[in-house]
Amino acid sequence: MLTATLNRNSRRLGVEFEFAVPQVGAGQSDDVRKTLAQVLSANGVPSVVRGYSHRPVPAGADVCIEYDASVRGESRYRGIRWVSVEAKTRILSGLDDWEQVVPKMLDIVRYLGGRVNTSCGHHVHVELEEALSRPAVVRSLYNAIHRYESVIYSILPPSRRSGHYSQPMPDISGRLAKCRTLRCMQRGLESLPRHSGTNWNHLFGPSPRVEYRYAASTLNVEKARQWARFLLRLTDHAVVRNCKATKAQLPPCRESVVKMATSIGLKPNSKVYSTIDPELRETGRWLTQRWEQFQPVSI
Repeated sequence: MLTATLNRNSRRLGVEFEFAVPQVGAGQSDDVRKTLAQVLSANGVPSVVRGYSHRPVPAGADVCIEYDASVRGESRYRGIRWVSVEAKTRILSGLDDWEQVVPKMLDIVRYLGGRVNTSCGHHVHVELEEALSRPAVVRSLYNAIHRYESVIYSILPPSRRSGHYSQPMPDISGRLAKCRTLRCMQRGLESLPRHSGTNWNHLFGPSPRVEYRYAASTLNVEKARQWARFLLRLTDHAVVRNCKATKAQLPPCRESVVKMATSIGLKPNSKVYSTIDPELRETGRWLTQRWEQFQPVSI
C-alpha cells in the first residue's frame, strides 16, 4: 500500500497569474505596472517590472510584473482604461515556498483593484526532473492527464475548454506507447499545440517541467492553493504509478470526479493509497465542490 502525502518541498514549481488593473488618473500602462512592483517590494515581495519574457525571474526577485497582450479589461462602463498584467513567480522550491510568496502577492493585487475575467489564465509549471532518468514517466503523466482531461475541464469555467489558450489534447497515446527514450517522447508530443491545456514544450530542456494551462486566473488564495495541490498530486501520482492509456476518457460527471480523486490519492483507496494526508483529503473535497459549482441549475 502507498501513502499519499502532500509534496511540500521536493518538487519545484512556478506560477503565473494574469489579471487587469484599472488605470485611474494620468500616466501610462507601464507606470501602473511599475507602481504595482514597487508596492509588492515595499511589502515583502521583491518584484521587478519588465516586458513579456520567457527569461527566468532575475536573481533577488520573487515576482516579475509583465505585460500580456492576451489580457483584456472589463467593458461594463465606458471610459475606464485597463492595464493588462501577468505576474510570474521565480522558481519556487515547493508548496512551503509557494506559501511565502503567493498569498501576500494576491492579497496586494486584490487590494489595488486587480480583476480577472475570461481572458485571464493561471498557469502552473511543475518540475518533472524524473524525465531525464526515467523517460517513461512522461508517458505515464500524459496517460493520466488524458484519461481525466474531461473531468478536469468540468471543475473549471466552460470558457477554459472553448478558449484558444487551453485547448483539449488530442489522443496521441499510440505514438507514445513504444517510446523508450526522451527523444522519442519529444517526437510524439511535438505535434501538440503550445496552447493545449498541458504544454509539454519545456519538458525537453535542461530544467524539465510541464506547464498546466487549464485553469482560469484567480486572485483567490484558497483557489490557487487547492489547484497547486491538485497538480502536484497528479504529477506525483504519475511518477510513482505507471499510468496506462485508456480507450476512452472518463465522462465529466460527479462520479468521475470522485474516481479521479480516489485514483490519484486525494481520497482513500484500499487498493493503492490507504493513507491520505489531511490537506489532500481537503483538496479532494474541494474538487467535488468545484464540480457542483459549475453544473447548470435546474428549474
